[in-house]
Amino acid sequence: MSEVRDVTAAAGKLTDAEFLEVVRAVAAGRPGLGVLLAAVDVGAAIPAAADVGAIPAEDPVTAEVVPPIEPGMPAPDYSSGGIAAPDYTSEGVPTFDSVRDRIEGRSATAIGSSELAHESVSGKSLDERWEAREKAGKAKLEEIRRSLGKQ
Repeated sequence: MSEVRDVTAAAGKLTDAEFLEVVRAVAAGRPGLGVLLAAVDVGAAIPAAADVGAIPAEDPVTAEVVPPIEPGMPAPDYSSGGIAAPDYTSEGVPTFDSVRDRIEGRSATAIGSSELAHESVSGKSLDERWEAREKAGKAKLEEIRRSLGKQ
């Protein structure tokens, strides 16, 4: 337990860049730490704390403020019950289109996240291990079937 404390104390004395290099060196070559290695790469791209509050050399771009279409017209008040909120009926029930859009959005998010997970380094190594396990299982099953057939 004291070894862990010694390591964490030493790591606490490192600068951010030095710490990222240590983590990168530890995670390199370990497929199970692929996510950590990716996080280190993302962390290295984030500017240091000294640079976060820095004022840019050039003036920031300002956006044009667009006046409302009808000046003086208040925004609709959906809470009073007089006007139905978008995607809801006057009774407060979601419309079919809004429900379908939400379901399609959630489905697309789920599909996209699973595709991204399989494309990552750790996802690929997991797929390779799964395929190796399947192959070994089929080979063992064939061996068992051959041994039963020879009796």
